Amino acid sequence: MKLAVPLAPLCAAMILCTGLSNATAADYPQRPVSIVVPFGPGGSTDVLARSLGAEMAKVLGQPMVTQNIVGAAGTIGTARVASSAPDGYTIGMLPVGPLATQTNLRNNLAYNPGSFDYVCLVYANPQAVIVRADSPYRTVPDLIEHAKRIPGKFDYGSSGVGSVPHIAVVALARAAGFEATHIPLKGDADAILSLIRGDVEMFVSHTAVLASHSEKVRGLGLMADQRLKEFPDLPTLAEQGAPPLRFDVWGGLAVPRGTPAPVIAALEKACRTGMESNSFRQLLKTLQTPYNYMGGKQFGAFVASEFARYGTLLQEAGVPKE
Repeated sequence: MKLAVPLAPLCAAMILCTGLSNATAADYPQRPVSIVVPFGPGGSTDVLARSLGAEMAKVLGQPMVTQNIVGAAGTIGTARVASSAPDGYTIGMLPVGPLATQTNLRNNLAYNPGSFDYVCLVYANPQAVIVRADSPYRTVPDLIEHAKRIPGKFDYGSSGVGSVPHIAVVALARAAGFEATHIPLKGDADAILSLIRGDVEMFVSHTAVLASHSEKVRGLGLMADQRLKEFPDLPTLAEQGAPPLRFDVWGGLAVPRGTPAPVIAALEKACRTGMESNSFRQLLKTLQTPYNYMGGKQFGAFVASEFARYGTLLQEAGVPKE
């Protein structure tokens, strides 16, 4: 026997739920929004987050409050974003390290790239092969040829095991057929000082280093598909006949998985508007960072592809997962 289900209460409930969904989309945000930066204040990720947040606040009509939650190579702050309520009031400015390399290096993380919905890519800094200003190498092929003559004795620095600079040199060495000894250091600043002192012969880093240390270092090649307008005299690896590798240090906005689509859309619109503002464009210019924007769906696909790529590279390099 079929039971009769009263239609009126059911329809009323459906209308109420629809109304709540529409209200959520229309009223967001109703209070300040937190932007979690998983590194300390003053770094490029922090500076970009604060500047973009100020511009996004103009669009959203609520303050964007930056929170620096540091530790464990950015994974503590990133985990905080993943575990937050999926309501659009906690978003993260999440870089490549916590999303694509540390997730391949650690077994005990409380998140993975699938723990987020993605809003927009904010920056992507192509990496460059950098040597001392007095180095005998003038091109990347010069450096490769020298490294092949002294197998295992060619030292390079990086900002740490599993960092983008580390993996980029591993990929270059494998592709070009030379051996190199990795000297992991405490961060970019320490690695640059080590290069300048002559402790290592090469360092891979973002192009801003070339501007800030122009008298002490020299760029040999750009790990990108094409030259940057900011550095028109710096050729790509492919232009020199070296392996055509691409490596960027990138970051963008993400929210906890399950955040309502209308809220993500509102954040994505605010992100794009903020990135197109004169003040944010000027900041990018000051930081020698090219303009790179991706919407949420494209950024999410990009993160997935980068996670897979770095997983393969780390496995090929023999870097164990902890």
